[in-house]
Amino acid sequence: MLRVAVVGAGYIGQLHANIIAERIDRARVVAVVDPIPDKGRRLAERLGALYYSCYDSMLSEADVDTVAICTPTFLHAEMVVKAARSGKNIFCEKPIAVSVEAADQMIEAVRAAGVNAMAGHVLRFWPEYMRVKEIADSGELGKPMHGFFERLGVIPDWTEAGWNRKEELGGGAGLDLQIHDIDFASWLFGPAQALSAQGVYDPELGGWGHMGTSISFKSGQSALVQGGWAFPSSFPFTMTVRVLCERGAIEWLFRAGKNIEERGKSAPIIVYLPNGKTREEHAEPIDPYLVQWRYFVDCVDSGLPIQKAAFEDARVSLALALASQASAARRGALVDA
Repeated sequence: MLRVAVVGAGYIGQLHANIIAERIDRARVVAVVDPIPDKGRRLAERLGALYYSCYDSMLSEADVDTVAICTPTFLHAEMVVKAARSGKNIFCEKPIAVSVEAADQMIEAVRAAGVNAMAGHVLRFWPEYMRVKEIADSGELGKPMHGFFERLGVIPDWTEAGWNRKEELGGGAGLDLQIHDIDFASWLFGPAQALSAQGVYDPELGGWGHMGTSISFKSGQSALVQGGWAFPSSFPFTMTVRVLCERGAIEWLFRAGKNIEERGKSAPIIVYLPNGKTREEHAEPIDPYLVQWRYFVDCVDSGLPIQKAAFEDARVSLALALASQASAARRGALVDA
């Protein structure tokens, strides 16, 4: 039985805590950490867990073997390093850090401690994205040649003190939103070679509020990745996956809600076949965050290293997202990936 401390009792921390407490048989939330007593205590009491206002105190006092770090991005690096040095397994929300240098420190600490660590790149566990990758990898439609991926919405308004509107703390929509699809493109096509990006810069939206990035991969494949939270409040949360293959195409379009709260809404995957016909598929209706946690718990229980959404994968995606911002700042200049 994994004994988990959830660090951060905000929106995403509550989401993870509820998944662990209500739907994972082999894990239990035993501690909640948040510097705001009302918020932290409320979640801890509801889950029957201990409440801590201080992260360091929790690490030294609580009987936990795993920490789920669901705090603002700028806090991730220090917390991960401390958890690793305390011998804890680590789940850390994406992006894992605001700089590649910080990500490297985290990876080194995890390796030195010999603990398991996974990043919250949930698209690798999202049923529709997993199925799109399966179809693309199967060869049924020939080699996948090009991908178009987008993630559009409004800036989250539930963050404490609006930290996501400060570029140095969160990195803007490029690091928080577009990075999901950059990670999926990397998972699908492999190592990137170069990229070029343009976007909309707005300090009130945390820096780059909207990004469009063209990525070329060493395999010869390519992708366009669009992401942003600059849209008005009436704009629905939108995800698009479109993969062009040698002999067909795969498409999934999703629009619902303000953010991920309606992630269970069904939308079909359309497969465009070589014979001119189409096939409609519906992925297994299961919460991707549940799939993510089941995988993490399985790896920890079995003593196997994380192979999917490892910190090393998250570092690659972070580096590409930062390179995308650097290109946009130079008005679309080509940047080596």
